[in-house]
Amino acid sequence: MNWQTTYPTVATVMEAGFETLCTWADKLPPPQTDVERTVMRRITARQHELASNELRRKAPDIADKINSVSDMVEKLTGKKFPRF
Repeated sequence: MNWQTTYPTVATVMEAGFETLCTWADKLPPPQTDVERTVMRRITARQHELASNELRRKAPDIADKINSVSDMVEKLTGKKFPRF
């Protein structure tokens, strides 16, 4: 697979490590099709999931503070933010 031009499958995204996900997010061309947009959303969601798990594991107090700030911003804006 040529990572610079070819989008991975959703299954591949779900098995990929954090560094690979970051490389795909940075290096893949902008999505042009619905499938590519779906894959890019999954890449972004998986990055957040892995980063959240790592932050929660290594620094739960910081994760709690981020969640607290997110709650305050959510109350002010009405916009939902991902949790850590």
